[in-house]
Amino acid sequence: MILLYFNTMSIYLFWILFLSLWAIVPLMIIKGRVDEAPKIQTSPNVKSKKKGWFN
Repeated sequence: MILLYFNTMSIYLFWILFLSLWAIVPLMIIKGRVDEAPKIQTSPNVKSKKKGWFN
């Protein structure tokens, strides 16, 4: 009886983990694609001149 209970629970646990993996992986891929989008700069970067000894 106990062996049948653990066997049934392991089957349920397998399917829960398997389906959660199928749900999480596409979300991780979509999230990674969103993070790779180029960031648009609204104002240009102004480079300040360095004042050194020979300039």
